[in-house]
Amino acid sequence: MGSCSTKKKANKQEEVVVTTKGQDDKPKIEKKQQIAQILAPNLAKTAQSDAVNESSISNRSPNKVLDNQIQQIQIRSGLFRVYTLLGSKPDSYIEKLEENQIKLVQHNVSGIKKRVETINKFDTQSENLIKNIQKNRLQNEYICPITNIYEDTENYYLLSDYCSGGSLSTLNGCLNDSQVMILLNQMVNSISYLHSKKIVHGRLSMDSFHLLSDMNSLFCKLIDVTCLFYENQSVKIEPSFENYSEDVYALGMIGYQLLIGQMPYQIKNNKQLEDKQDKPLLYFKEGTSHSLKRILIKMLEKNTSERIIMDDVKKSLSKNDQRNNYSDVLIKPLYFLSKCKPRNYIHVVFLAFMLNQFNQEEVCILQKIFNDADLDQDGLLKKEDILRLYKSIVEYENIIVDIQYLFQKLDITNKGSIDIKEFISGALNLEDLLTQTYLETCFKYLQNQRGQITCQSVKKHMDINQQLFVQTLEEIKGQHKLNYHDFIDIMRELL
Repeated sequence: MGSCSTKKKANKQEEVVVTTKGQDDKPKIEKKQQIAQILAPNLAKTAQSDAVNESSISNRSPNKVLDNQIQQIQIRSGLFRVYTLLGSKPDSYIEKLEENQIKLVQHNVSGIKKRVETINKFDTQSENLIKNIQKNRLQNEYICPITNIYEDTENYYLLSDYCSGGSLSTLNGCLNDSQVMILLNQMVNSISYLHSKKIVHGRLSMDSFHLLSDMNSLFCKLIDVTCLFYENQSVKIEPSFENYSEDVYALGMIGYQLLIGQMPYQIKNNKQLEDKQDKPLLYFKEGTSHSLKRILIKMLEKNTSERIIMDDVKKSLSKNDQRNNYSDVLIKPLYFLSKCKPRNYIHVVFLAFMLNQFNQEEVCILQKIFNDADLDQDGLLKKEDILRLYKSIVEYENIIVDIQYLFQKLDITNKGSIDIKEFISGALNLEDLLTQTYLETCFKYLQNQRGQITCQSVKKHMDINQQLFVQTLEEIKGQHKLNYHDFIDIMRELL
């Protein structure tokens, strides 16, 4: 299962060659080219992101992927035996709750930074809050989920990803149309996911979203998720239309501030005129695209019965997505995909963890490519889906790919399709990811107290298929544990 040697030989009739040049020509892919440049014009790659996501990469259809059981978050003791508090100053997000404190901690061994929220145990709502968090795990690429819960005699400590770029408020009025559209698309994606689970946020602001990194990034995540799980805010049996509509309005307000720099109410001079028109006066910069104007105006409609619904916002943003040169974004990951070596489940698990830890921006890009190719929305790509991706760039680059052999390398369980983690493991840039520093950091974080990686030590930080993990480990090493040198050898064989 961990090797393709037991699988059938590739059928030559199923070989697909996508090319417009001689077969000996190499694709024009520069090593340092930023693959997200088209999606995010001002995107710059970080040397090492502080952001980390310990949960597995989200899947659209949990029943049809490897990890069909979502592990409940366990409560552990001794936070400060594992993490060091980084000073007494909170990070750039200012929590509006009266008692809760937001601070930054760093893992004592690996140096990974996490955002930690303190919940007083003597608060009457705290017990139900913790139960709701454990019961309703969030899995969306644009949401920072609560990944760990620690406790002591007085407090609970809720750990989540740390996005070093800070609040979207730092970008107030500094973005052009396409950049606002990119961020708004991500925010709508995250809140639409909550609505699909019958969760309404109800208190969105610019501080609710943080940029993944401080290197001119245009990728953001929803960070204030704790408020969703208080008794008066937790999963509702059936939220009202007005509840959902309130989130749409709030997102429209955030998008307007990103574009203009002020809220509509801050730029009004005539209160009587506002009352007469019964709607906020919206001013746009000269040259603002008609599509962005139209979307924001519909989202900021004061009459909830006439306000655009979330599904229509998503459709409008999708139609106006910045994808005039989308094929350029596909070139690099599809080139890596065509050249990748066979993966096993151990590779897929560790690569997913490392990519989330060291380059979340690439995760977002690959997730987007996967989702766009997944036309039937089942969380799986079939051979025809992959073939369609390659054909979409035939006029731009020379990439030769054998679809049958590609599936032998990535389809770990021989299900005839590739899930999101398998796809990402083959399409990412391994040369930048599998550096000595990153490998050492990954091992230090996932090891147990004996300095070994085991199924038990990994599942504390990731949702994994434990049976498949142990089985694969036994096949490739003949044991159920990895020391540092074993880990390095397994990962380096992919290069």
